Amino acid sequence: MKIRIVAEIGCNHNGNVGLAKEMLQKAQSCGATSVKFQIFNSEKLVSANAKKAEYQIKNTHSDESQIEMLKKLELNHEEYIQIKKLADSLGIEIFATAFDSESVDFLFSIGQNIWKIPSGEITNLPLLEKIRDLKCNGKEIILSTGMSTVDEIKQAADCLEKSENTKLTLLHCNTDYPTADSDMNILAMTRLAKDFPKWNIGLSDHSEGTVAAVAAAALGATFIEKHFTLDKTLPGPDHIASVTPDELKQLCEDVKRAEIMLGNPQKTVTATEYKNKFVARKSITAKRCIKKGEHFSEENLTCKRPGDGISPMNWYSLLGKTAERDFDRDELITCQDFNWENSDE
Repeated sequence: MKIRIVAEIGCNHNGNVGLAKEMLQKAQSCGATSVKFQIFNSEKLVSANAKKAEYQIKNTHSDESQIEMLKKLELNHEEYIQIKKLADSLGIEIFATAFDSESVDFLFSIGQNIWKIPSGEITNLPLLEKIRDLKCNGKEIILSTGMSTVDEIKQAADCLEKSENTKLTLLHCNTDYPTADSDMNILAMTRLAKDFPKWNIGLSDHSEGTVAAVAAAALGATFIEKHFTLDKTLPGPDHIASVTPDELKQLCEDVKRAEIMLGNPQKTVTATEYKNKFVARKSITAKRCIKKGEHFSEENLTCKRPGDGISPMNWYSLLGKTAERDFDRDELITCQDFNWENSDE
């Protein structure tokens, strides 16, 4: 399994292309495998009287309208092309979420083949169909499921599964910024994996810190997305729920380490632990001196390290057997000392 760790720069560049480029470079240096932006036309995304979400009001400390807020967070097409050229030169994967049809057309025109559908667009059937019908090599569709019921996810999935030759990834998500630990419900990933077997499963994480990402990796996530900022105190709706460079670096290291630790579903004795097996386990030994001809019993036998003799799992098979020679205290009982039967050694 290879887990894709996506630094969601989103609109945390605050409409500043220079800041966007700096964030991209920093995300790569922190170990992210991908960066993601948001491309939208504010006037095509929200109506003039649309209010901001509660978290947006709280995080921006402003009563401006949603469209007024979004206009300050836009990247125009030329700016995004500059950012994409930088990403390509650095060798880091880049893609952007499109919130309207015009933005889909633009991203398609510059060769994008990874299509992330955010939680807020999961019921936008015209946009789902447009992305579904795009023809591009190596096509991927990633669908976030914040605020969604299983039935709503199924409706969107049924539409998107008709996309030909497409890798599909479904992201568990809670759409609150930041998401409280008690609302993360990461085990929902297991329900998604069961109900949507055609889809890979991942996490779009809006919680604080890196714990959720590691938990998601342990549950089989192939895609982990985390909002990224250079400074949580910057103005804007998402900075406070984003990780800083130090946190992103730690997240990448933790997830990659967790991925190594996950291994495979087989339970085996590793070569590194095998050498400790006989040191840590016990064998049947003489509790006291035992004379030849004496019967082995609970009074003259015990179990002690090392484990390179008869396993204590054969305890009852050994009781009542006759010692064929003398044993000193703490001496290992060996198979040659009696008529051995049913040994697992």
